Amino acid sequence: TYSGDKCAFARDYCGDDSLVNYSTMVYCSDTFDKTFAISFLIIYLLYLIMLLASTADNYFVIELQTLSSILKLSDDVAGVTLLALGNGAPDVFTAVVGLSQDDFQLALSDLMGGGIFINTVVLGSVLLVTSPPLLEVDAKPFLRDLFMYILCTAGIFFFCLDGVVTQLEALGFIVAYISYIVIVLISPNPSREDSPDRESTAAGLLSNESYESLKDVESLQGPPSDTDSHAERPSRQFSYASHYSHHTNLLASDDDHILGYNDVPSVVEDGKLAFFLWYAEWPLSFLRHLSIPSADPFWCRKRRLFTSLSPILGFQMAILAVFGVEGFTDKSVSFLFNVQLSIIALFLGTLISIVLWLTTNDETKPSYFPLLVAFAFCMSVVWLDLIANEVVAVLEVFGVMLGVSTSVLGLTVLAWGNSVGDLVADTATAKAGQVKTAIASCFGSPLLSALVGLGIALTISTSSDGNLATSIDTQNFVAICTLLGTLFTSGFVFYKYDWRPPREYAYVLFGIYGIFMLTSVLLEALSNNK
Repeated sequence: TYSGDKCAFARDYCGDDSLVNYSTMVYCSDTFDKTFAISFLIIYLLYLIMLLASTADNYFVIELQTLSSILKLSDDVAGVTLLALGNGAPDVFTAVVGLSQDDFQLALSDLMGGGIFINTVVLGSVLLVTSPPLLEVDAKPFLRDLFMYILCTAGIFFFCLDGVVTQLEALGFIVAYISYIVIVLISPNPSREDSPDRESTAAGLLSNESYESLKDVESLQGPPSDTDSHAERPSRQFSYASHYSHHTNLLASDDDHILGYNDVPSVVEDGKLAFFLWYAEWPLSFLRHLSIPSADPFWCRKRRLFTSLSPILGFQMAILAVFGVEGFTDKSVSFLFNVQLSIIALFLGTLISIVLWLTTNDETKPSYFPLLVAFAFCMSVVWLDLIANEVVAVLEVFGVMLGVSTSVLGLTVLAWGNSVGDLVADTATAKAGQVKTAIASCFGSPLLSALVGLGIALTISTSSDGNLATSIDTQNFVAICTLLGTLFTSGFVFYKYDWRPPREYAYVLFGIYGIFMLTSVLLEALSNNK
């Protein structure tokens, strides 16, 4: 209840999962009134969402494309593995935290609400930002992912229907996801050589030889001539247009422009707003470059310097993501000889940074560049998780002020916050030309969240407490039915239009989500009136 001392309640019970207790800004501020605090949080929320978008567009997507090429993954496999891993991480953490606090309804509603949001709002947004000629999926991978997600959702419903989840059932979620990934990896990849969008994008840096040197700028040029053999071209291509259109010298191997660092927008060409927002974001962009190694197609002294320094701040950011502020202040977070973990990380990060600087030069990328890309990918996930947690925390403040139930909070506020990363990452991926990757992620990300998130959380709970008592309230029952109905509808539409869904289907998806939200609000109102 919030009928007592709201300030004391906010200090004692709110803000555990965020870097700042935002509830105290509203209920405990002696300097600013409540209206000012709420206004500040609204502006701050918009700023956080902007950071999420730029982190996905300027870092995460680039690393995804490069990693996919290093591993020779198809668009579909990349979508249900790498992109799903990055997008689904917040939901996995939320499920673990929810069950650790004995709130199964919150964990379930977050996963179901997130799944509905991703398969309506996110999928619809991907359709809208994609040019119609590029809207196409491969039938077999699409049906594989769709069927697995339907099976997963139905399985969660039936496992929880009897009111108890055993440890064997909990482990079954994890085994099911591992089996799914194995099936994805061993499945034959459909040919994409006849896809017209591939012919119109620049050939990427993605052959193994390209990591040795970027001096051969012809490996970056495109499109290839008609005489080029398809077999001689890299298996995947990098879409420069979406990320480097502002560069005056696109194909120069010594390109000195770095996204978010020294690519200042022009007031005349880009407008005053873009100029202002760039500088407003610059401090965080600088910190991101100091913790995320360079993974773009270019290499220069600045990129070498940022890459070499990245382990120092990167390790600290990882500690912040896992342990929060307590990771630097709580003495229990220690390791060898009771030394603070942050001190050990600082020492190791500095040592690795020295090695990186001594083993690189300003002209060519190092032979171990793929390892740096993998580290960059992990650090982008850390940044996305940190920012998304703050988004969730701010949204929870507004949720508490409205006085909604746990299930509705999970279906709306928590699901929105945890799915914002999916929205910006998937739409950015679609804009970059990887439409199939983005659509595959709309199924792979919530699938990972549901199977791995619930699997780990339930396994931990059942290992310590035995069988876990569960139930499905009315809100979650409606959510499960809505999700299953949406998945079947998408399957029918994609099949009906020969795997080339019309952009207009996005408005149908938005309508489904609107009806679901209206139903949830009405159910909550009826429940409060009883």
